Amino acid sequence: MEDNNIINIKLKNGHATIVLDQFFPTSAARLRKFLEMVDEDVEHRDELRAAIVRHCGHRASYLMDGRKEWANKAVDHHTKASELQPKIDQLQSQVKHLQEYIKTYCTRNGGQGYRKQLKQLKEQLKELKEEQRHEMAVYRNYQQRFVTAENEAKKLEKNKEAVDL
Repeated sequence: MEDNNIINIKLKNGHATIVLDQFFPTSAARLRKFLEMVDEDVEHRDELRAAIVRHCGHRASYLMDGRKEWANKAVDHHTKASELQPKIDQLQSQVKHLQEYIKTYCTRNGGQGYRKQLKQLKEQLKELKEEQRHEMAVYRNYQQRFVTAENEAKKLEKNKEAVDL
């Protein structure tokens, strides 16, 4: 009764289709109710339990294997964001000095070339900061995946053990 990550359960009053990836990991209370449904399908009970155990085991190992990849990607994106910081600092310094120069030496109508240069520097600074924010957001995403993967894998192992009893 298993089709990839979907199982079909025949009940007294109908049937249920469960997508295992969406259902697991789950709480002990939900698992107990789910197992009661599985036990109603007397004809396929053992097959269904074996499919659930197999799914939980495979998914837990997939999550644990993926942790290394997610950690490497997190480090890569953090490195990219960190490498942008000196460029950002340099542009901020240039903007500050140019603003001071314009304020001190340029009259109201004069210094259009400097103002144009200041505008370009500010645009470059804005683009670099946006790129850095993006890299940090991606870094946090991979870092979160890394952290939650172990917790989900532990929950899946507990679900697997509960079904296997």
